[in-house]
Amino acid sequence: MKNIAISKDILHDFCIIDVRTPSEWRSGVIKEAELIALCDDNGFMNENFIQEFQTKIDYKNKNIAFVCATGSRSKHTAIMIEDALGIECTNLDGGMVALLSQGYEATKKEG
Repeated sequence: MKNIAISKDILHDFCIIDVRTPSEWRSGVIKEAELIALCDDNGFMNENFIQEFQTKIDYKNKNIAFVCATGSRSKHTAIMIEDALGIECTNLDGGMVALLSQGYEATKKEG
């Protein structure tokens, strides 16, 4: 698992999966990110996360990176996916908090 500091300049290099909760997404998301919650709004683990990832993401042909609020959940997720599927993943350390502090304008999530 690679751990790199998040920056708006590197976002285009990855297929980004935002693992925050649905309520966190409403505050804004990375424009091209795929949204797959690791946990629900009550903190319960999404038991179907790996299956959803495999269904939604062309992970064999893309550079995969995970993002959350600060980098903790995304790091855990990158390790989990690497162990389950044997692919290299990247954690975007600092998460959305760091990205927004750099002036990135998140896309508002509808719903």
